[in-house]
Amino acid sequence: MNSLHLLEVLPTEGRTRSSARRAQRALRRSRWVALLVGLLALVFRVFGVQRANDLFIDEVTYADIARQVADGHMPSSSGAPFFLHPPGSYALNALVIRVLGLEGHAMDLALQLRWVNSVLGAMTAVVCFLLVRRLVGVGPAALAGVILASDPFVLRMDGRLMMETPAGLAALSGWLLVLIALNRERGRARLRIEVSAGLVFGLAVVMKDMTAVFTVVPLLAAVVWRRTVPLQTALRILACSIVPYLVYLGLIAVTGLFPQFMDQKSVGILRMVGAVQMTGFNSVPGVSLTDRLMDMAGRFGTSYMLLGLSVVAGVVAAASPSVGRRVMGLFSIITGLVGVYSVFFGAAEEQFGYCVVLAALVSTPIAAVMVVKWRPRLRGAVIAFAAIVAVLSLLLGIQARSVVDDGLMRARDWMNAELPLSSKVALTSVTGEFALQPHENWEVLPSLQSLRDGGAEYVLTQGRPLSEGYGFASPEFLGWLQDNAQPVFTFTGPTSGDTVVWMLDRARLEAAVAGGLTLPPVTGGYP
Repeated sequence: MNSLHLLEVLPTEGRTRSSARRAQRALRRSRWVALLVGLLALVFRVFGVQRANDLFIDEVTYADIARQVADGHMPSSSGAPFFLHPPGSYALNALVIRVLGLEGHAMDLALQLRWVNSVLGAMTAVVCFLLVRRLVGVGPAALAGVILASDPFVLRMDGRLMMETPAGLAALSGWLLVLIALNRERGRARLRIEVSAGLVFGLAVVMKDMTAVFTVVPLLAAVVWRRTVPLQTALRILACSIVPYLVYLGLIAVTGLFPQFMDQKSVGILRMVGAVQMTGFNSVPGVSLTDRLMDMAGRFGTSYMLLGLSVVAGVVAAASPSVGRRVMGLFSIITGLVGVYSVFFGAAEEQFGYCVVLAALVSTPIAAVMVVKWRPRLRGAVIAFAAIVAVLSLLLGIQARSVVDDGLMRARDWMNAELPLSSKVALTSVTGEFALQPHENWEVLPSLQSLRDGGAEYVLTQGRPLSEGYGFASPEFLGWLQDNAQPVFTFTGPTSGDTVVWMLDRARLEAAVAGGLTLPPVTGGYP
């Protein structure tokens, strides 16, 4: 090699080495930021994990089913096989129960298992950071990670034993693998990543089958929309995604319970589309979702903003020339539309919003970067807006985790400590029934007639659910207690309002029923 050629090559080699060093430094910085986002998310979730959110009825049910699975039994509820949801999250919690040797009443078990979702929720924040970093860089990704780490609505879900947390983690992880696969040349390495993405999507679906709408549907849409994802890639991912659910269906078929599975699943689909209204805001006449949202805006204002941005940001991202950004835009659009549909026509359960917030926190940074590129003069305004949202999210997150909101547990502990064992306690809510039974002399008695006939001495009520029609007892029943019974224990929290133990005046109760005032329950089939 002559000297002239050396002069031509050496600077190029030097630039290559310099670029490699810069890339390594950037990678190390990115890893540190990811670690900090994960630690921040974990701190928010473990602080107040057992007292920041009052017990939710689904938590008790899921904890009991997880214990059944840990004991080697088929999931069941009220003595019948339970197929409304697939068993993925129950199996995960069953594994934790077996490994850690957890035991106790379903209510206490649910509170212990909340730690699992705290860890999974922190992992979700890290995956969100990695997704956004891959598409728009470390800065926007760090903001998205901080907001997800502290978002008050997400904290509420991750702070309970809900299946949305593991399902959401699996869904986002699957999308991250899809993006990695799309960035690889065709070959065995890409094939392995596609298979992994499909299997992780399958895990998400077997955690909660509604997650298919947030994984399978956007992937199919990406095949059609500007041929964003090659058909062969989508088919390979989809083929692998059905494997976990096929295993689940095979186990059901072997046990001969497939007809029961179909019956429950058909009801679940009807509930999801709103043809059958059994739960959620739309199931209770006279309860205004708008009023409830306005009432909760002081707690979840930034979360509501993200819910609203999901479709809009998704549309912007789907218009990008970048394949990865378009994929995430479609994910956000479809997820957001499902949320909109559920509010106006579907079950309108708050957990439906979980994946919508996740999608918004992926698509909104993408849309923001694209807007700044189109209109550079908006850069300062966009950065200021993002910073304000991050600060507000942090403040609302701190508020959410600092509050004491464990009224049902406190009421149970007070009754066990202060009331004689022979005391007859009437329960009036669905959560009270699932969380506090079986217990000697504690019984669901949600009407004045049942209080009299059952010999009740005390009544446990949760003010907000009863006043809004979500309990067994009617709102008028609560009003009668306020006028005719004596509160001996009261705790006020943001979730359930006033949790009260009332001491009955038997003479007033007898007089009311004798006069024809029975105040029958609104749900549950109780007298």
